[in-house]
Amino acid sequence: MKTRTLLTTLSLFLVILLSSCNNKDITASKAYDTVEAYLADKPEFESTTIHLGKKKLRMKKDSLQIEQYKNLEKDGYIEFAEETSKKKWLSKDSIWNVTLKLTEKAHPYVIDQKNDKVTVKTVLYTLGDSSNLQLNNRSKKSATASVMLNKEYTPFIALAKDKNPNTKFITKKYKLRFSEENGWTIN
Repeated sequence: MKTRTLLTTLSLFLVILLSSCNNKDITASKAYDTVEAYLADKPEFESTTIHLGKKKLRMKKDSLQIEQYKNLEKDGYIEFAEETSKKKWLSKDSIWNVTLKLTEKAHPYVIDQKNDKVTVKTVLYTLGDSSNLQLNNRSKKSATASVMLNKEYTPFIALAKDKNPNTKFITKKYKLRFSEENGWTIN
């Protein structure tokens, strides 16, 4: 599966490269293909950090966070170990001692992992329709393409805050440059 995706990406990049080398003029479809190849190589996403290992959570005060963790456990992305609950003396709230662990199902969303900190993807951005591309030619060798990127939420969105909660997309600008060796590329 990975080799097929890699071969598809490489062949798409080569087609764009070869077609770009023949003609210096940029069109909307060439710009769209260049942005598509760039996003296949370097995807856009948002992320958050999760602290794994032993945690002490208060049953009432941290009830929203506990609910989010339990939903992730129900979906199979994390698991709990050493669950205990005890009430502190003269306290109105109980303490929930738990050890959080990631499962193999969470692997596609993991970006970075160090000791007990894991950075996971919360929002993935996919390229929108080519009709939403706006192209601004500055010269024969540079242009700016503004594209719409659609949001796709991952299961870990519950643990993070959406940076743009009122839209289902974002608009992003990419600077394109032309060179004789590479054709149109994104800086």
